[in-house]
Amino acid sequence: MKKIIVSILCFILAFGFSLCAFAEEKTEDNSTPRIMVTDYKIDSITPGKKSQLTITVKNTSSKKAVKNILFTLSDGEKELVPDGMGTVFIDSIVAGNTYIWKTNLTAIHSAREGRHELTFSAEYEDKNGTPYSANASIFADVKQAVNLDFSNAVLPKKTVQGETISLSINLMNTGKSEISNVKVDCEIDGLTSGGTAFAGIIPVGESRQCSINLNVTKEKLGEIKGKIIFSYEDCFGKKYTKEQDVSTVIEKKIEEEKLETKTEEKKNPQWWLFLLGGIILGGGIGAAIPIAVYSKKQRKQDEQRL
Repeated sequence: MKKIIVSILCFILAFGFSLCAFAEEKTEDNSTPRIMVTDYKIDSITPGKKSQLTITVKNTSSKKAVKNILFTLSDGEKELVPDGMGTVFIDSIVAGNTYIWKTNLTAIHSAREGRHELTFSAEYEDKNGTPYSANASIFADVKQAVNLDFSNAVLPKKTVQGETISLSINLMNTGKSEISNVKVDCEIDGLTSGGTAFAGIIPVGESRQCSINLNVTKEKLGEIKGKIIFSYEDCFGKKYTKEQDVSTVIEKKIEEEKLETKTEEKKNPQWWLFLLGGIILGGGIGAAIPIAVYSKKQRKQDEQRL
């Protein structure tokens, strides 16, 4: 009897284990484990200098681990170069976990300024050796040197009340980046302008002429000082400014009536000499006429006697 009971119990246990195995087989997770970039950080890149790129990658599966993982980073324009071969190998990332990849990027000296798109690729397997892949785009900004030079931003040594000063300033882009919204303003005590002078966009290696008219006040005399302000932006909208100190001396304006009088006096400083000369000349002519008439009459009388 005992043997029969034991046999029945063994049968029941074996049957139970079979059911569990069958149930486990039926509930096996066939989902695809996915890797994705959840975050990345990088500062703008200046050619010739390294900038660190930090990429956060997550295994989004809640049950499956991934293994034999290969990450690759590449730039289609070949202007941004990652450290080494631009790859990294990882044994595994368990379900729900993240991996942080840090690498450096270097821009070649002739790299195009602006935003570059890099490709992040991941190749990996699940526990059964099934291969998978994933891709993502990562953007990095390349920033070239920005610089604006100028010439002829000077005032004349002396000016006169009420006159207009005309400046023709030469603006030169001596950097490696196109600059835009180039403006020139004047803040000079005693001089007023018509407002901001706008030069617009200046490509790399080119120049622009900027004309400014400044009106001299009638209320000030002597030395005045101020500055000419240059402002511009790079391709990312960052603003830059430069200033040039200037000065001039305002002299008093001579009244027009006084100026005309002085001019006349300068033209005829000895008018009385001309008047005296005229009187003498006129008197000489008056005396010469009677003498000539008398001489002619005397000759006729001498001829008649003969």
